[in-house]
Amino acid sequence: MKILGVTGSMGMGKSTVCALFQQYGFPVFDADRVVHQIQAPHGKGLKKIEQTFPGAVKNNALDRNYLRHLIVQDRNNLKKIEQIILPMVAQEREKFIRLAQARGIKWCILDVPLLFEKKINLLCTKTLVVAAPVNIQKIRILKRNKITWEQARAFIDAQIPSRTKCKMADIVIQTGLSKAHTFFQVKKIIRLMQAGQL
Repeated sequence: MKILGVTGSMGMGKSTVCALFQQYGFPVFDADRVVHQIQAPHGKGLKKIEQTFPGAVKNNALDRNYLRHLIVQDRNNLKKIEQIILPMVAQEREKFIRLAQARGIKWCILDVPLLFEKKINLLCTKTLVVAAPVNIQKIRILKRNKITWEQARAFIDAQIPSRTKCKMADIVIQTGLSKAHTFFQVKKIIRLMQAGQL
C-alpha cells in the first residue's frame, strides 16, 4: 500500500484538499479530528491534560481558550501538550494504516499538520504540502472566529515555515486562487495515483 502524506499550516486549505481525496474514495486519516476526539468531553487525553495544566478541564470538558492562552504565554506549554496528545494520535494512525492494508487499499492519505516536524513523512511514499499566501491564510483563520491571529501565530511559529515545507515536499498544491483551481490540481494528482504514475 502507498501512503500520501498531506500537510500545511493552519488556514492553508489542507482540509479542503483532503476532503476532495475522500470524495474520490481515498481513505483519509485526519490527525486534527483524532486530536479533537482525544480532547473531547470524557476524551482519553483529558485526565493527563488536567494533571499537567490544572484548571484546563472543567466539568469533563477542555477549556480550549484557557489552553490557547497558556500556549501564547509560554511556547513550552505547546511541547507539553504534544507530549500528551501525539503518542495517542500515533496509536490511532497505526490502527488506520493496518486497517487500510487489511482492506487491500492501494493508496491512503495521512492528513497530518506536523508531518515533517515529527518525521511522519518517513512513513509516506509521497508527500504533499498545501500552501497559500500569508494574507489569505490570515483571512481564513480570522473567519473561523475561534482563534485570534496572535494565538494562531503561536502554533504556526512552532512549525517548519511553509516555504521550507514546500521545498521538502514531492508535491505542492496552491490554494490561494479559487476552489476550482484547487480541485483541478487535486484531480491531476488523483489521475496519476490511479494510473500508477505517482
